[in-house]
Amino acid sequence: MFFKIIVGLGNRGTLYENTRHNIGFVAIDYFAKILGYTTWKQEKIMSALAIKIPQTDGLLLLVKPDTFMNLSGIPIAKICSFYKIPSSEVVVICDDISLDVGTTKITERVGTAGHNGIKSILEKIGPGFIRFRIGIGRKRYPEMDLADHVLSKFSAEEVEILTKKMPTIGDNLKLLLDKGVSSAMNIVNRRICTQNHTEQL
Repeated sequence: MFFKIIVGLGNRGTLYENTRHNIGFVAIDYFAKILGYTTWKQEKIMSALAIKIPQTDGLLLLVKPDTFMNLSGIPIAKICSFYKIPSSEVVVICDDISLDVGTTKITERVGTAGHNGIKSILEKIGPGFIRFRIGIGRKRYPEMDLADHVLSKFSAEEVEILTKKMPTIGDNLKLLLDKGVSSAMNIVNRRICTQNHTEQL
């Protein structure tokens, strides 16, 4: 196992359920389920919900910050400190407006791309963590406010696309855990290049 913490980003509360910005919560819930876990435990001292999964080489933590998106770095920093886990062993699942709905891309050592959750994490634990980016689609029209877009709900058509792509998202997360970032990036990111090339033909 190459990573010890997988964090799904989102905003807590019913108001934000099923919004684009909460795709990290959706993905990590799905991933927990395929690993055989459905019960999240409130870790109040760390301001997060967590699932602890024993591994032969340690402990895998699935985490959902119990804060608003722009404060995501606080609970992650607490967890890393408590378990003495470096940022290089942290995977953060986040939404990405530059990718088509349901498309995944793995990146490391890049900026915030305007994502407040990523900005908070960078400030609290540094740049070493891995971004597992899931596309939520671009703004419907250029002048649309970005906050309105990311806090909007997926259309029925987009929900259908996400449902079909969720098994691939789960497989890509498993690949990242089992093979490490270099191998996973080569496989997952190459699929995007191949898809884009095919669409241009």
